[in-house]
Amino acid sequence: MEETINETLLNRFLDKDTSKEENEVILRWVSDSEENRIEFRKFHRAYHMSKLRFSKSQIDVDEAWDKLNHLLPKAKPQHKLIDLDILRKVAASVLLVVAGGLGSLWMSGYFSGQQQSAIVELKTLKGEKSQVILADGSHVWLNSQTVLKYDALDPRKTTLDGEAFFEVKKDKTHPFEVITASGMKVIVTGTKFNLRSFAGDPFVETTLEEGTVEIEGTDNKQLAQLEPGQQAQYNIEENNTSVKNVSPELYSLWKNNELRFTDISFTELVPRIERWYGVTISIDNNRKNNDRFTMTIKTESLRELLNMMQLTSKFNYEIKGEQVKINF
Repeated sequence: MEETINETLLNRFLDKDTSKEENEVILRWVSDSEENRIEFRKFHRAYHMSKLRFSKSQIDVDEAWDKLNHLLPKAKPQHKLIDLDILRKVAASVLLVVAGGLGSLWMSGYFSGQQQSAIVELKTLKGEKSQVILADGSHVWLNSQTVLKYDALDPRKTTLDGEAFFEVKKDKTHPFEVITASGMKVIVTGTKFNLRSFAGDPFVETTLEEGTVEIEGTDNKQLAQLEPGQQAQYNIEENNTSVKNVSPELYSLWKNNELRFTDISFTELVPRIERWYGVTISIDNNRKNNDRFTMTIKTESLRELLNMMQLTSKFNYEIKGEQVKINF
């Protein structure tokens, strides 16, 4: 960091307790180099890890907007001015995100005065979860390594890469849509559902708790309409959907810091452990493990979990920081 920037000043800045002159110093420092931006992001993450992980604060959006408005860089004369209403809506969306944080959550966005759009990207890091409130009042819980994007001017059109639980505010005249990385689309008007769609996974899993949802394939044809207590698995390669009855609350326990698995294979379990604990697991591929697991994870450490798994499965493990090696 430069001499003009210290941790005390950054702490006061994130606490919204700095003067206009101090804000300008910090913003100039952040804009000066990518190295400074990386340093600020690290500090920002540590700040929210300590202050927001197990708390929910309330924010006066109007007051917060007035504060944020002073921090926004002024448009240069040769650039087209962005509609102030757009910035207000983006600011409201971002500020409400901070109000519901369960963990660190990165935010980025870009604005277009010509197209009248303001894209907001919300991202959770490995091993962390966050709760956000969209501009239309819908609540969304984001699981680890999840990216949610939406236009602040049309927050009921979203895209998802990862896992999220949606509590959608009812509006029959404006359907709420979630487009997954596969192109599959979930359409609702007001409901509660869990959606799991990580890029690279062969299936997209939609579990309905309340209301109804419609599922469309990549060709925009309806594949299923779910009722509460039903789960749809969309096969990305075959572009079809199978539906079964489940206990929906089991699939959203993660948002309350609880994870439950039923008859899951070792291969399926590994990526979920990685996201839950924020680690990377390497496996000896010379031998296959066909064991299956049924378990509930609450406050167990990674070592405690692996020791529990060893009670029913034969393997050895080694933990070095965020790296885990498993041998069968």
